[in-house]
Amino acid sequence: MPRHSESRTIAQPAERLFDIVADVERYPDFLPLMREAKIVHRGDDVYETEQALALGLLVHRFRTRTLLDRPRGITVVSSDPLFRRFDLRWVFSPLADDRCQVDFAIDCEASSFFLLPFVQMVVLPMAGQMVAAFEARALATERAGR
Repeated sequence: MPRHSESRTIAQPAERLFDIVADVERYPDFLPLMREAKIVHRGDDVYETEQALALGLLVHRFRTRTLLDRPRGITVVSSDPLFRRFDLRWVFSPLADDRCQVDFAIDCEASSFFLLPFVQMVVLPMAGQMVAAFEARALATERAGR
């Protein structure tokens, strides 16, 4: 089953990284393959998102539900027909005022054999770059004074 996990110490406060990961509508600005991300419903500590991932002309749209546990963690799940299973988790553990431990894991499975190449060629390679992309985004926004 397609899975990826990673743990890394990042020189950023946990709250800052939490905010960057929670800001899903900015993902197309810096995440490879992410074409669109739009919040379609928002609650207190939860939101639903419509996203589009693209590899060349191949575009797949799907919905996710994000649960926020500020500043400790973020869980993203999907019951979209594209996936048999989609579970993405971020855990942020402060180590000092200016750094934290980030644990990231994704476990997903395409709903059909036809969609398996999408998961193998798009979702999993993107997952392997996620933590580094968010770390780079945190540094870039820090330099820009945001």
